Amino acid sequence: MDIAAGKDKKEYRRRKSLRWSMVRRLVFGWFLPLFVMICVVIFLMTKNVLKQVEQTIQSSVEKTVEIMQIQLKDCETASKNASYMAVIAKYYRQYWGVEDRTDFKKSVEEFLRQQYAYDDNCRTAELVVLNEPGSCYYALNESNGGTYQDIRFFNAKARGKILEVAETLDTGTTLVGVEGKIYMVRNLVTSKFVPYAVLALELDQESLMKSYAGIWGYADAALYWNGELLVPGSRDNAEHREHSYDYIVSALGERDALYEYKGGGYSHAYRRIETYGGTMVLLVSLDNSVTYAEMAVMQYFFLILFLFMIPLVVQMMRFFHNKVTVPLGDLMVAADMVRDGKLGIQIVNEEDNREFYHMKDSFNHMSQQLKNQFDKIYLEEVALRDAKIMALQSQINPHFLNNTLETINWEARLNGNYKVSGMIEALSTMLGETMNRKEAQFHSVEEEMVYADAYLYITSQRFGAKFKCTKQIDGRLLTVQVPRLIIQPIVENAVEHGMDTTEQGTLEVRLFEREDGYLCIEVEDNGHLTKEDRKRIDRILSQDIELSKEKRVSLGIRNVDQRLKMIYGPDCGLFIDGNENEHTVSTILLKMDVPSEQ
Repeated sequence: MDIAAGKDKKEYRRRKSLRWSMVRRLVFGWFLPLFVMICVVIFLMTKNVLKQVEQTIQSSVEKTVEIMQIQLKDCETASKNASYMAVIAKYYRQYWGVEDRTDFKKSVEEFLRQQYAYDDNCRTAELVVLNEPGSCYYALNESNGGTYQDIRFFNAKARGKILEVAETLDTGTTLVGVEGKIYMVRNLVTSKFVPYAVLALELDQESLMKSYAGIWGYADAALYWNGELLVPGSRDNAEHREHSYDYIVSALGERDALYEYKGGGYSHAYRRIETYGGTMVLLVSLDNSVTYAEMAVMQYFFLILFLFMIPLVVQMMRFFHNKVTVPLGDLMVAADMVRDGKLGIQIVNEEDNREFYHMKDSFNHMSQQLKNQFDKIYLEEVALRDAKIMALQSQINPHFLNNTLETINWEARLNGNYKVSGMIEALSTMLGETMNRKEAQFHSVEEEMVYADAYLYITSQRFGAKFKCTKQIDGRLLTVQVPRLIIQPIVENAVEHGMDTTEQGTLEVRLFEREDGYLCIEVEDNGHLTKEDRKRIDRILSQDIELSKEKRVSLGIRNVDQRLKMIYGPDCGLFIDGNENEHTVSTILLKMDVPSEQ
């Protein structure tokens, strides 16, 4: 005994630890090489990607600035038309000195509408005649959102500043910013180059800034003109306070372009443009997540990493298969065999690691002990069962009881008591069905109804006129084979718990085939299904129930439901619910065909 125990202990110590085998392979075969490779590749990739990102942003910003300059050039060309076409000058000479200026106003505004009311880059066009400082001839581009409010703004806030700038403008063109609005301003001059009017074109900011959406990683943009914020963008004021004009100019220094790197990606781009005698500064806010996400090389990195991991994955899979999956599979198969009743099963134990060697050895011991205990308990149960059967057989003989009822029946008939005779015959029928002399699990619907009718007859004699039962039976279904003793327990439950027999109890039994091919047996009583009844039914039909605390009738409907589910499957069984008449309906649902395994 000691020699065997010492041998087992020696074998156990000789086994390798599964945990440390796994740790060694993970550390030296995966973690260290992978860590070194990731560090090297990430360093090289980050440097390369950042350079590419800056080049992409620079190219898209320069292209956008070029587009905006072309738009400004188009506006400048449009403004020159007012001078080169000389239409306004003609009307000015024609109506100069005329007291009624109505025709002049009409002709000038018609010309302005023709030239600027359909220009995508213009919002409004205003003309101020210098000899009439309070005058304002205008045209609105309604397609760009130009409204009379823009004219009121021009008269109230922009006119003075624009006329002041125009005094030093000569024949050139410039930009004027007034509280977020951008005006392109030029003088209209006579043939002697004497200014007689000032033309101001309010530029459409949305059209002017539309091309900036094409900047790679674009999130928002702001535009400064000579230090004044003309286009604030959609960001809040905190964005512009942080990146003010002075901050941008200081950051740019002598450069015309700067790309700010922050938080792992490019966050802002600055661009200075010298044009129209002033300085335009552009602030472009970039979506940091987009600029940082441009890591196409990462895909190659993960591909390479994946290729390097294939041998490791194969090795680890083989290791887990041989050292974990196979032993666990043996244990699972053996455990399933024990669960199926094959007690005492033994597993061949040839494992070279401690864990599974110990598990299999313990399983073998446990399986053998379980078989020994089960054999002992089984023999005790068999002996107890035989003793109970013998005791019951000695107390009552069913055949003797049946013969006795037949004798009492004939005695009742001889005395003319046919009511008692009928009840005895019904009771005898029920007793004979319960004895099941043929030991059959299934019989026809017709035979099942005979048993149920016997109970209904006794019930009708018990309650008299207070009980009424009707039946709707499809005669074609009487030969269908069904499990024994499934209708009477449901009828009994309806009588005992469902009906108010103190007044008038009604019961209806229906037998029919549903459209989906299922056989349906319904027992409807005039009892109302309360919440307490619903809870009681759910408890009886559930799995968690103490059988010793339930009544015989309750256990009868539970027995019917469980038998039907075991025979036909979970979609069949007993279902109890209320209907629209507030009656209780008990539905037995089963299949038309008897399962083959039965």
